[in-house]
Amino acid sequence: MKIVFFNHSIISGGIEKCLETLSSYIYKDYEIEIVYTNDTIVNPDVVNILTKYAKVYKVEDDMHITCDICVWCYLYFDYPKLKNIIQADKYIAWVHSMPRILPDCRLDDKNFVNDCSEFVCVSEAVKNHLNISKPGIVIHNIINSNIEQMAEGVNPFKTDNLKLVVVSRISKGKGFDRLLKLCDSLNKKVPYELKVVGNGRKTEDIVKGWFKDYSNVEFVGYLDNPYNYVKNADYLIQLSDDESWCNSITEAKALRTPVVVTNFESSKEQIKDSYNGIVVPLENANYDEVVDKMVALKDTLKNNMQDFKYCNEVEKWLEILK
Repeated sequence: MKIVFFNHSIISGGIEKCLETLSSYIYKDYEIEIVYTNDTIVNPDVVNILTKYAKVYKVEDDMHITCDICVWCYLYFDYPKLKNIIQADKYIAWVHSMPRILPDCRLDDKNFVNDCSEFVCVSEAVKNHLNISKPGIVIHNIINSNIEQMAEGVNPFKTDNLKLVVVSRISKGKGFDRLLKLCDSLNKKVPYELKVVGNGRKTEDIVKGWFKDYSNVEFVGYLDNPYNYVKNADYLIQLSDDESWCNSITEAKALRTPVVVTNFESSKEQIKDSYNGIVVPLENANYDEVVDKMVALKDTLKNNMQDFKYCNEVEKWLEILK
């Protein structure tokens, strides 16, 4: 059976991580192709990772691609044109983003909705906002089953100070303006180390410039395996404007690392305040109080994480693909 996954581009984002992880589970049983249309922002490191499991290439206008299943991982594209190029027996929409922030996407196209047999939503929050004539199916993003073994690298933190990590694309929407405020409060209150793992697009240099005078903040760059950073941190910091489902939170929980997270809608499905993390208001947060809470609850939250058991939902995907 041949499966084609369509995405707009190949960058170091959540969709690519989902494609990598799902493909790693199914590539022995399926012929997989990952195709894209925009070659102006293609990350060669990510392409190299994906080619372990799939054929990866750009779609050209004169191509004719046939497959058993086509999974649309991106919802802004010329549907009639691309459906004519990618002809499948079955079409599936994989909804990675909150529909309320996706105006004028393919979910507004009745033909697209009718043609797709399933709408796989990465969280209950996404499903609740789907607002189409068909029901959604919730399948949370899958993480690597070997994550604990992958985290057995050298501890990257150099001191016994409060150890913090961000694993994220470097962009304004990922909450780096809030991170700056958190660092200002940390500077006043407690010694710390902050490692930022990831890279960005147009705004990366701008964001890095915000932290040029913060000696405790290190931008590490993109890493295929950031898990020793996450495992050895006291907290993963995730202060995004919004997330449909945050892979790095699930990974942190699997590695027993508490999370400091903004209260976007889907975070409520992943983090319980003062139990396995600290929830921060999106607006007007008091970061002095957040830091005090981080210091006071560090050991308690870590202990609470020990009972977390990751539930791999790849079987739900297998049922759909079969």
